[in-house]
Amino acid sequence: MHIINLFIFTQQQLAGADEILFPALRQYLFVGGNYKTTMQQIDTSDIGQGAWLHASKELVDSSNIICITKDEFKTSDYNPLIWFGTNLTQFLSRQGDSEVCSLFGRQINNIDDFAYQLCRTIPWGFEMGRNLNAVYDVVLNFTTQPKNRYFIWHDAQHLFRNDKELFNGLFESLIVASYLNSNGKATHDYQVNQKVILLFDNTGETEVSELLTTNYYTPSIFDKFDTEDQYYVLHKQTLVLTK
Repeated sequence: MHIINLFIFTQQQLAGADEILFPALRQYLFVGGNYKTTMQQIDTSDIGQGAWLHASKELVDSSNIICITKDEFKTSDYNPLIWFGTNLTQFLSRQGDSEVCSLFGRQINNIDDFAYQLCRTIPWGFEMGRNLNAVYDVVLNFTTQPKNRYFIWHDAQHLFRNDKELFNGLFESLIVASYLNSNGKATHDYQVNQKVILLFDNTGETEVSELLTTNYYTPSIFDKFDTEDQYYVLHKQTLVLTK
């Protein structure tokens, strides 16, 4: 595998807004056997300064993200993926007018586990059905209308490896709902910047590469196509390496 290291700059860097610099954000191009994708790198080592948190929010506000790390970045008492996920959760929660919905992957072994967590992390008032259709309805969630809604799925590798079929169904529901709500296409007079953050521990980039570009049936109420194939949308997620 070949790696090309590119520095990228945000609008804030170029304009000097608020004197915030984002040296923690870099971009890599991975060229493998059958795929080529860019991967962002978030450096969380600037503890106490928070530049990487601003960079991470800007990134996730524009794309669903798939997060991994490497063993070489870990120590016996530090995992950058855990640091990234927990700090980003708190940071996003402090921004106001945002729903931050955490899912704890090592406790998700079946649809019942996922549904139990989902209807206790998103604003919801009753038990939901234990099936993928019910999950899709809940993640659309027209009950509340914040400016932003973030789903943060910790240890997503657990279900990804143990029940790939269920994981794929849940992933599709989250990604399609994110697209429809973010673009105001789910229902009338409703738009939420909705994004999904999945954290995969002990996972390499090739293992999650299939999740970066997905083609899903995405039924907008505003589209009137002649064939079902026209309702399919190519969804692209961003791969993030946390350091």
